[in-house]
Amino acid sequence: MKVLLRIVIILLILVVIGCGIVIWYISPDQKLDLNYQSIDIKAKAVQMLKTRKPEITLNGSELNELAKKELLKHMGDIPQQITVTGAEFHFEGQEVTADINGKWGGLIPFGAELKFHMEASGSVLELNHESTRIKSIHIPAERLGLGTITVPLKDHLPDMLTVDHMEFLQDGVKLTFKLDWLSLPSLLLK
Repeated sequence: MKVLLRIVIILLILVVIGCGIVIWYISPDQKLDLNYQSIDIKAKAVQMLKTRKPEITLNGSELNELAKKELLKHMGDIPQQITVTGAEFHFEGQEVTADINGKWGGLIPFGAELKFHMEASGSVLELNHESTRIKSIHIPAERLGLGTITVPLKDHLPDMLTVDHMEFLQDGVKLTFKLDWLSLPSLLLK
């Protein structure tokens, strides 16, 4: 009887140690939050007026701010047991990597890397979720259920600007517009 009790206690201790190691292993490597800032399109419109080129370039940090804002709208698509506590998006052409911090079951912190493929559809950027990884553990995209994050650029642009073409850059996106040049000064007066 004493031998059986010792075996049970040893097994419980090993399980607790194993759980501790797993929690330590999946814990986030960096501190992230979900705070974002609105991007200033007016300054970019002034630059368009100066260069007389109907184009604006959104760099990776500006796209990160837009993607974080849209991620907050997609929180309902994530399984209930997962709470996202922070994110940082990195853009490289059409490939997007998101570092995500979260909690599983409200208790266990984890850091994950999500891979997306970005496409343009009119004035909307679509980030299609392809894979998830927690350290070296691969999680199929279907298990997270994030699907596609849409970033409607039209919501952040003045009404007079219509996206004609999007070009994916190494660290951002170049937007080319159809534009009535006579209406641009009215944008600057607002």
